[in-house]
Amino acid sequence: MKMIFEWILIWCFLHGSIAFQQQVRKKPHIITIIADDLGWNDVGFHGSNQIPTPNIDALAYNGRILNRHYTQPICTPSRASLLTGRYPIRYGLQGPPIYTRVRIGLPLDEKTLPQYLKELGYVTRLVGKWHLGYYQNDFTPLNRGFDSHFGYYNGWTRYNDSILTVDDVWGYDARDNYNHAGDRFRGRYATDVFTEEAVNIIKKHDTSEPLFLDLSHLAVHAIVGDILLVKNQTENDEKFSYIKDPHRRLFAGILTELDKSVGKVIAALNEKKMLENSIILFMSDNGGATEDNNERASFKNSASNWPLRGWKSSVTEGGVRGVATIWSPLINATSHSVSNEIIHITDWLPTFYAAAGGNVEKLGEIDGVNQWPYLTGERNSSARKEVLININEVTNDSAIIIDDWKYIRLNESTPKRYEGARGRDNSHPYNMEQVLQSKTHTVLNKFSSNTFDSVKQFASLRLRSTIDDKCWERIEVVEKTEYSANLRCFQTGCLFNIKNDPCEFTDLSENEPNLISKFQSKMHLYRRQLVPQQKASADPDCDPRKYHDYWSPWVESDGSVGSSSSNVVMIFVAGLVLFLFNHV
Repeated sequence: MKMIFEWILIWCFLHGSIAFQQQVRKKPHIITIIADDLGWNDVGFHGSNQIPTPNIDALAYNGRILNRHYTQPICTPSRASLLTGRYPIRYGLQGPPIYTRVRIGLPLDEKTLPQYLKELGYVTRLVGKWHLGYYQNDFTPLNRGFDSHFGYYNGWTRYNDSILTVDDVWGYDARDNYNHAGDRFRGRYATDVFTEEAVNIIKKHDTSEPLFLDLSHLAVHAIVGDILLVKNQTENDEKFSYIKDPHRRLFAGILTELDKSVGKVIAALNEKKMLENSIILFMSDNGGATEDNNERASFKNSASNWPLRGWKSSVTEGGVRGVATIWSPLINATSHSVSNEIIHITDWLPTFYAAAGGNVEKLGEIDGVNQWPYLTGERNSSARKEVLININEVTNDSAIIIDDWKYIRLNESTPKRYEGARGRDNSHPYNMEQVLQSKTHTVLNKFSSNTFDSVKQFASLRLRSTIDDKCWERIEVVEKTEYSANLRCFQTGCLFNIKNDPCEFTDLSENEPNLISKFQSKMHLYRRQLVPQQKASADPDCDPRKYHDYWSPWVESDGSVGSSSSNVVMIFVAGLVLFLFNHV
């Protein structure tokens, strides 16, 4: 009897392995490219003609432009939302980014996107920024679902040497898994280093296994003190001499290298023959940093959110309506289009999980919505009709969108004028030919039917991706005077028809008392679910001088990270097999 059972086990194992391998091959490769602090109007496909972004634009025109893609107001909450599929108010990360030297991190009981994908057979790689805590090893990427991490733990580093300086304390922030990697950056440009790592991962990848690659760039983040670093400032000034603002010229150089990175990654995927079964998402983690009056640091990287109001860290549209586009041959039925449906950053966890063949019902209580049926054309509209932008109970900023309406409350420090570059330069016309000649379009065009006039089609998409025609009142006011109408939403809050008025110009709260009451009740429910913000002061034990001049985990692990759920299941199954074997 035991021999029969042994043969049954062998047969099940062999046939199960074959079936598993076949299933794995069908799962799409998932590549996310995240820009840091890129503004709505910094890309050409939203109407800017000042800084060429041919590869990013080509990805957008060949794919689907997500015109109403919402993020969190700032980096840590956005990255937490992406990886957990849950609003940051659920675990106390709805406030400022995680500062250097504090004992704060994404709670260990929050399961992450790479952990879910690993259970479906994915190889998971993170290149670049983490910014979700590292005071213990338990909080670092290798313990949160990633098979490898090459990059940095904190919010930024210098572009040419990976050094982060905080309050006159400096250290290298560069890791190759747990190993120091400062030598990889010394004398080189960070965008090039991260791109090279991503390309190498793609080249070496075993395509029989599905890949999840999260390329999280430093670009276009400024360094504390408004520092912007380009590869060669003299050449950069000459190339962008038509841009009068010297800060904006530097920003243009940083963005140009980011755009080249997108082309190189897509070219590598093509050479590896992975594009035929890939999903590529490009997005910014929040709105552009035109000005950030943060009590711990001040960044001004001269980004443009024009004509949206506000900037990074604000719940106004300029802070949370982010650049985003998605491409995949799996969604070709709806490609070459502009989506004006609401999509939130939390949606990507269930969307990718569903695309990979997972059952989204197993994800439990998440805030993200599976958008895969909408993206593939099975649905005509997004399944999401409501999105909580954020509730910051400390600053008293909050916003929520339901259908076409947005309710927003701000603190009194909200500025009275539009800040940031316009990003529109009549002396430098938009160059569609450069888009058509880009690496990205050259590669992606072969996936198109080639039955359309690319120039005409792309120009139409570009026109539909701008919002100037809906913001003419606000644009007119801002163009005529330095100051625009004061956005006073301090007490009862403001109400905007955000579909018709994306620039939040006309407050309709007095005309819609019933809607105001509905929104206030909804916000009250969310506030009851809110977990207070994690808080901690700077810990002197984090001094890099104690760790060979590297920013490093400085608190011993408490052992709270054990076996993943997948390992628990494997142990259970193995135990069950042994039990049956010994009792037959």
